[in-house]
Amino acid sequence: MTNASDEAARWYARRHAAAPTTAEQAAFEAWRNGSAANAEAWAATEATHDALGGLAALPEMTALRSAARRPAAPRFASWRIAASVAALVAGAAGTYSLISHRAPTTTAPAVAAVAHYRTAIGEQRIVALADGTRMTLNTDSQIDVPAWQSERRIRLLRGEGYFEVAKDKSHPFVVETGAGDVVAVGTAFAVRKAGRGFSVALAEGKVRVTIPAIAEPALLTPGERLAYDGVAVKRETSGAGEATTWLAGNLTFRDTVLGDAIAEMNRYSPRKIVLDDPAAAHRKLTGVFRTGDVATFVAAVTAYGMARIEREDAAEIRLKGA
Repeated sequence: MTNASDEAARWYARRHAAAPTTAEQAAFEAWRNGSAANAEAWAATEATHDALGGLAALPEMTALRSAARRPAAPRFASWRIAASVAALVAGAAGTYSLISHRAPTTTAPAVAAVAHYRTAIGEQRIVALADGTRMTLNTDSQIDVPAWQSERRIRLLRGEGYFEVAKDKSHPFVVETGAGDVVAVGTAFAVRKAGRGFSVALAEGKVRVTIPAIAEPALLTPGERLAYDGVAVKRETSGAGEATTWLAGNLTFRDTVLGDAIAEMNRYSPRKIVLDDPAAAHRKLTGVFRTGDVATFVAAVTAYGMARIEREDAAEIRLKGA
Protein backbone atom coordinates (compact mmCIF):
# COMPACT_ATOMS: atom_id res chain seq x y z
CA MET A 1 0.00 0.00 0.00
CA THR A 2 1.11 3.54 -0.62
CA ASN A 3 2.34 5.48 2.39
CA ALA A 4 -0.31 8.13 3.16
CA SER A 5 2.39 10.45 4.50
CA ASP A 6 4.16 10.38 1.11
CA GLU A 7 0.90 11.24 -0.64
CA ALA A 8 0.24 14.04 1.83
CA ALA A 9 3.68 15.49 1.13
CA ARG A 10 2.99 15.41 -2.61
CA TRP A 11 -0.36 17.14 -2.13
CA TYR A 12 1.34 19.75 0.05
CA ALA A 13 3.91 20.37 -2.67
CA ARG A 14 1.33 20.73 -5.43
CA ARG A 15 -0.86 23.10 -3.38
CA HIS A 16 2.06 25.32 -2.35
CA ALA A 17 3.95 25.42 -5.64
CA ALA A 18 1.04 27.37 -7.17
CA ALA A 19 -2.61 28.15 -6.39
CA PRO A 20 -4.71 25.03 -7.03
CA THR A 21 -7.32 25.06 -9.78
CA THR A 22 -10.94 24.13 -9.08
CA ALA A 23 -10.31 20.61 -10.42
CA GLU A 24 -7.16 20.22 -8.33
CA GLN A 25 -8.98 21.40 -5.21
CA ALA A 26 -11.75 18.85 -5.83
CA ALA A 27 -9.19 16.08 -6.35
CA PHE A 28 -7.43 17.06 -3.14
CA GLU A 29 -10.68 17.04 -1.13
CA ALA A 30 -11.56 13.63 -2.56
CA TRP A 31 -8.17 12.26 -1.54
CA ARG A 32 -8.20 13.77 1.96
CA ASN A 33 -11.75 12.59 2.67
CA GLY A 34 -11.12 9.19 1.12
CA SER A 35 -9.82 7.59 4.31
CA ALA A 36 -8.97 8.35 7.93
CA ALA A 37 -5.31 7.61 7.16
CA ASN A 38 -5.27 10.30 4.47
CA ALA A 39 -6.88 12.86 6.76
CA GLU A 40 -4.43 12.09 9.58
CA ALA A 41 -1.45 12.24 7.22
CA TRP A 42 -2.55 15.64 5.90
CA ALA A 43 -3.05 17.02 9.41
CA ALA A 44 0.40 15.75 10.42
CA THR A 45 2.01 17.30 7.33
CA GLU A 46 0.45 20.70 8.04
CA ALA A 47 1.41 20.45 11.71
CA THR A 48 5.00 19.64 10.76
CA HIS A 49 5.14 22.65 8.44
CA ASP A 50 3.75 24.93 11.14
CA ALA A 51 6.24 23.63 13.70
CA LEU A 52 9.13 24.09 11.28
CA GLY A 53 8.54 27.71 10.42
CA GLY A 54 12.19 28.07 9.54
CA LEU A 55 11.78 25.66 6.65
CA ALA A 56 10.07 28.33 4.56
CA ALA A 57 13.21 30.45 4.76
CA LEU A 58 15.51 27.78 3.36
CA PRO A 59 17.19 28.81 0.08
CA GLU A 60 15.81 25.67 -1.58
CA MET A 61 12.22 26.68 -0.74
CA THR A 62 12.78 30.27 -1.84
CA ALA A 63 14.17 29.12 -5.18
CA LEU A 64 11.32 26.66 -5.71
CA ARG A 65 8.65 29.28 -4.97
CA SER A 66 10.32 31.69 -7.40
CA ALA A 67 10.41 29.02 -10.11
CA ALA A 68 6.75 28.18 -9.55
CA ARG A 69 5.76 31.83 -10.11
CA ARG A 70 7.56 32.19 -13.43
CA PRO A 71 4.82 32.50 -16.08
CA ALA A 72 7.07 31.07 -18.81
CA ALA A 73 7.86 27.87 -16.93
CA PRO A 74 6.72 24.78 -18.89
CA ARG A 75 4.17 22.47 -17.34
CA PHE A 76 6.72 19.69 -16.88
CA ALA A 77 8.85 21.97 -14.71
CA SER A 78 6.01 22.20 -12.18
CA TRP A 79 6.24 18.44 -11.59
CA ARG A 80 9.93 18.78 -10.73
CA ILE A 81 9.12 21.71 -8.43
CA ALA A 82 6.36 19.72 -6.73
CA ALA A 83 8.64 16.72 -6.26
CA SER A 84 11.34 18.90 -4.73
CA VAL A 85 8.94 20.62 -2.33
CA ALA A 86 7.49 17.23 -1.38
CA ALA A 87 10.98 15.99 -0.58
CA LEU A 88 11.61 18.98 1.69
CA VAL A 89 8.31 18.61 3.55
CA ALA A 90 8.52 14.80 3.85
CA GLY A 91 12.11 15.07 5.00
CA ALA A 92 11.20 17.71 7.56
CA ALA A 93 8.66 15.39 9.18
CA GLY A 94 11.38 12.82 9.75
CA THR A 95 14.01 15.25 11.06
CA TYR A 96 11.93 17.59 13.24
CA SER A 97 13.26 16.23 16.52
CA LEU A 98 16.83 16.98 15.39
CA ILE A 99 16.17 20.43 13.96
CA SER A 100 14.27 21.57 17.06
CA HIS A 101 17.42 21.14 19.15
CA ARG A 102 19.94 22.93 16.96
CA ALA A 103 20.35 25.96 14.74
CA PRO A 104 18.46 25.83 11.41
CA THR A 105 20.43 24.27 8.56
CA THR A 106 20.48 25.35 4.95
CA THR A 107 20.83 21.78 3.66
CA ALA A 108 17.65 20.09 2.47
CA PRO A 109 16.95 16.77 4.25
CA ALA A 110 17.86 13.66 2.22
CA VAL A 111 14.77 11.60 1.32
CA ALA A 112 13.86 8.87 -1.15
CA ALA A 113 12.56 10.38 -4.41
CA VAL A 114 10.46 7.35 -5.35
CA ALA A 115 6.74 6.83 -4.72
CA HIS A 116 5.70 3.21 -4.13
CA TYR A 117 2.27 1.81 -5.02
CA ARG A 118 1.03 -1.71 -4.22
CA THR A 119 -2.17 -3.74 -4.32
CA ALA A 120 -3.06 -6.92 -2.45
CA ILE A 121 -4.52 -10.07 -4.01
CA GLY A 122 -7.98 -9.22 -5.32
CA GLU A 123 -7.47 -5.46 -4.90
CA GLN A 124 -7.55 -2.83 -7.64
CA ARG A 125 -6.53 0.77 -7.10
CA ILE A 126 -6.66 4.03 -9.07
CA VAL A 127 -3.84 6.55 -8.64
CA ALA A 128 -3.74 10.07 -10.10
CA LEU A 129 -0.18 11.08 -10.98
CA ALA A 130 1.19 14.63 -10.86
CA ASP A 131 0.86 15.20 -14.63
CA GLY A 132 -2.81 14.17 -14.74
CA THR A 133 -2.13 10.59 -15.84
CA ARG A 134 -4.58 8.07 -14.36
CA MET A 135 -2.98 4.78 -13.32
CA THR A 136 -5.08 1.71 -12.39
CA LEU A 137 -3.23 -1.08 -10.57
CA ASN A 138 -4.58 -4.59 -10.95
CA THR A 139 -4.47 -7.39 -8.37
CA ASP A 140 -1.17 -8.15 -6.55
CA SER A 141 0.80 -5.43 -8.33
CA GLN A 142 3.69 -3.14 -7.45
CA ILE A 143 4.72 0.03 -9.27
CA ASP A 144 7.42 2.57 -8.43
CA VAL A 145 7.32 6.15 -9.67
CA PRO A 146 10.77 7.80 -9.48
CA ALA A 147 11.27 11.56 -9.65
CA TRP A 148 10.69 12.64 -13.25
CA GLN A 149 13.32 14.44 -15.28
CA SER A 150 13.35 14.50 -19.11
CA GLU A 151 10.78 11.69 -19.30
CA ARG A 152 7.95 10.32 -17.20
CA ARG A 153 9.22 6.89 -16.17
CA ILE A 154 7.21 4.22 -14.31
CA ARG A 155 8.70 0.94 -13.03
CA LEU A 156 6.35 -2.04 -13.15
CA LEU A 157 7.89 -4.43 -10.62
CA ARG A 158 5.04 -6.95 -10.39
CA GLY A 159 1.54 -7.50 -11.72
CA GLU A 160 -0.31 -5.20 -14.08
CA GLY A 161 -1.26 -1.58 -14.61
CA TYR A 162 -3.54 0.35 -16.95
CA PHE A 163 -2.34 3.82 -17.89
CA GLU A 164 -4.44 6.70 -19.25
CA VAL A 165 -1.59 9.03 -20.13
CA ALA A 166 -1.80 12.82 -20.10
CA LYS A 167 -0.49 14.26 -23.37
CA ASP A 168 2.96 15.85 -23.31
CA LYS A 169 5.00 15.28 -26.47
CA SER A 170 8.09 16.82 -24.91
CA HIS A 171 8.22 14.26 -22.11
CA PRO A 172 7.41 10.66 -23.16
CA PHE A 173 5.69 8.36 -20.70
CA VAL A 174 7.72 5.16 -20.23
CA VAL A 175 6.70 1.95 -18.47
CA GLU A 176 9.78 -0.07 -17.58
CA THR A 177 9.29 -3.83 -17.06
CA GLY A 178 12.84 -5.13 -16.74
CA ALA A 179 12.45 -7.09 -19.99
CA GLY A 180 11.64 -4.06 -22.15
CA ASP A 181 10.08 -0.59 -22.19
CA VAL A 182 6.71 0.70 -23.40
CA VAL A 183 6.85 4.33 -24.58
CA ALA A 184 3.78 6.56 -25.08
CA VAL A 185 2.95 10.24 -25.43
CA GLY A 186 -0.81 10.43 -24.86
CA THR A 187 -2.69 7.15 -24.94
CA ALA A 188 -4.35 4.38 -22.91
CA PHE A 189 -2.82 0.94 -22.52
CA ALA A 190 -2.23 -1.93 -20.11
CA VAL A 191 1.12 -3.53 -19.28
CA ARG A 192 1.44 -6.84 -17.46
CA LYS A 193 4.66 -8.34 -16.13
CA ALA A 194 4.76 -12.15 -16.27
CA GLY A 195 7.72 -14.46 -15.72
CA ARG A 196 10.69 -13.35 -17.79
CA GLY A 197 8.55 -11.21 -20.07
CA PHE A 198 5.57 -8.90 -20.28
CA SER A 199 2.55 -8.05 -22.41
CA VAL A 200 1.04 -4.80 -23.69
CA ALA A 201 -2.61 -4.22 -24.65
CA LEU A 202 -3.33 -0.92 -26.41
CA ALA A 203 -6.77 0.68 -26.08
CA GLU A 204 -6.13 4.00 -27.83
CA GLY A 205 -3.31 6.09 -29.28
CA LYS A 206 0.07 4.56 -30.10
CA VAL A 207 2.88 3.01 -28.10
CA ARG A 208 6.39 1.91 -29.03
CA VAL A 209 7.63 -1.30 -27.42
CA THR A 210 11.38 -1.72 -27.15
CA ILE A 211 12.91 -5.06 -26.12
CA PRO A 212 16.71 -5.25 -25.79
CA ALA A 213 16.72 -8.87 -26.95
CA ILE A 214 14.76 -7.97 -30.11
CA ALA A 215 16.40 -5.76 -32.73
CA GLU A 216 13.47 -3.71 -33.99
CA PRO A 217 10.99 -1.83 -31.74
CA ALA A 218 7.29 -2.54 -32.33
CA LEU A 219 4.75 0.24 -32.89
CA LEU A 220 1.27 -0.82 -31.74
CA THR A 221 -2.05 0.60 -32.92
CA PRO A 222 -5.40 0.53 -31.02
CA GLY A 223 -6.75 -2.95 -30.34
CA GLU A 224 -3.40 -4.69 -30.64
CA ARG A 225 -1.77 -6.83 -27.99
CA LEU A 226 1.89 -7.81 -27.86
CA ALA A 227 3.30 -10.51 -25.59
CA TYR A 228 6.97 -11.29 -24.97
CA ASP A 229 7.84 -14.43 -22.99
CA GLY A 230 11.58 -13.77 -22.72
CA VAL A 231 12.32 -15.57 -25.98
CA ALA A 232 9.83 -14.67 -28.69
CA VAL A 233 7.26 -11.97 -29.46
CA LYS A 234 3.63 -12.79 -30.20
CA ARG A 235 1.42 -10.07 -31.68
CA GLU A 236 -2.39 -10.10 -31.91
CA THR A 237 -4.32 -7.50 -33.89
CA SER A 238 -7.48 -7.74 -31.77
CA GLY A 239 -6.42 -9.00 -28.35
CA ALA A 240 -6.47 -5.76 -26.35
CA GLY A 241 -10.19 -5.81 -25.55
CA GLU A 242 -10.22 -9.20 -23.87
CA ALA A 243 -6.92 -8.46 -22.09
CA THR A 244 -8.41 -5.42 -20.34
CA THR A 245 -11.84 -6.68 -19.23
CA TRP A 246 -10.41 -6.85 -15.69
CA LEU A 247 -10.99 -3.09 -15.53
CA ALA A 248 -14.72 -3.89 -15.34
CA GLY A 249 -14.18 -6.77 -12.90
CA ASN A 250 -14.38 -9.52 -15.51
CA LEU A 251 -12.07 -12.16 -16.99
CA THR A 252 -12.75 -13.27 -20.57
CA PHE A 253 -11.58 -16.67 -21.82
CA ARG A 254 -11.85 -17.68 -25.48
CA ASP A 255 -10.64 -21.20 -26.27
CA THR A 256 -8.27 -20.84 -23.31
CA VAL A 257 -6.72 -24.03 -21.95
CA LEU A 258 -8.14 -24.81 -18.52
CA GLY A 259 -4.75 -24.68 -16.80
CA ASP A 260 -4.18 -21.10 -17.98
CA ALA A 261 -7.72 -20.07 -17.03
CA ILE A 262 -7.23 -21.45 -13.53
CA ALA A 263 -3.92 -19.60 -13.17
CA GLU A 264 -5.65 -16.36 -14.17
CA MET A 265 -8.52 -16.88 -11.71
CA ASN A 266 -6.01 -17.61 -8.95
CA ARG A 267 -4.42 -14.18 -9.40
CA TYR A 268 -7.53 -12.56 -7.94
CA SER A 269 -8.35 -14.84 -5.01
CA PRO A 270 -6.56 -16.04 -1.86
CA ARG A 271 -8.57 -19.26 -2.22
CA LYS A 272 -6.75 -21.20 -4.93
CA ILE A 273 -7.91 -23.72 -7.51
CA VAL A 274 -5.60 -26.73 -7.95
CA LEU A 275 -5.90 -29.12 -10.91
CA ASP A 276 -3.82 -32.31 -10.66
CA ASP A 277 -4.70 -33.73 -14.07
CA PRO A 278 -2.47 -32.72 -17.06
CA ALA A 279 -4.98 -34.02 -19.59
CA ALA A 280 -7.81 -31.97 -18.10
CA ALA A 281 -5.54 -28.91 -17.87
CA HIS A 282 -5.29 -28.84 -21.67
CA ARG A 283 -9.04 -28.83 -22.30
CA LYS A 284 -10.27 -25.50 -23.68
CA LEU A 285 -12.69 -23.15 -22.00
CA THR A 286 -14.74 -20.19 -23.27
CA GLY A 287 -16.63 -17.89 -20.93
CA VAL A 288 -16.71 -14.67 -18.90
CA PHE A 289 -16.27 -14.78 -15.12
CA ARG A 290 -16.08 -12.25 -12.31
CA THR A 291 -12.61 -11.66 -10.89
CA GLY A 292 -12.19 -13.46 -7.57
CA ASP A 293 -15.35 -15.59 -7.97
CA VAL A 294 -13.66 -18.99 -7.91
CA ALA A 295 -16.83 -20.75 -6.73
CA THR A 296 -18.79 -19.82 -9.87
CA PHE A 297 -15.81 -20.66 -12.06
CA VAL A 298 -15.48 -24.14 -10.54
CA ALA A 299 -19.23 -24.68 -10.81
CA ALA A 300 -19.04 -23.91 -14.55
CA VAL A 301 -16.02 -26.18 -15.07
CA THR A 302 -17.75 -29.07 -13.36
CA ALA A 303 -21.01 -28.41 -15.20
CA TYR A 304 -19.16 -28.52 -18.52
CA GLY A 305 -17.74 -31.90 -17.51
CA MET A 306 -14.17 -30.65 -17.75
CA ALA A 307 -13.24 -31.59 -14.18
CA ARG A 308 -14.73 -32.64 -10.85
CA ILE A 309 -14.13 -31.51 -7.29
CA GLU A 310 -11.89 -33.90 -5.40
CA ARG A 311 -11.92 -31.93 -2.16
CA GLU A 312 -12.19 -28.34 -0.99
CA ASP A 313 -11.65 -26.18 2.08
CA ALA A 314 -11.24 -22.50 2.91
CA ALA A 315 -7.76 -22.37 1.35
CA GLU A 316 -8.22 -24.29 -1.93
CA ILE A 317 -10.47 -26.23 -4.27
CA ARG A 318 -8.73 -29.32 -5.63
CA LEU A 319 -9.95 -30.68 -8.97
CA LYS A 320 -9.51 -33.91 -10.92
CA GLY A 321 -10.30 -34.69 -14.52
CA ALA A 322 -13.92 -35.74 -15.02
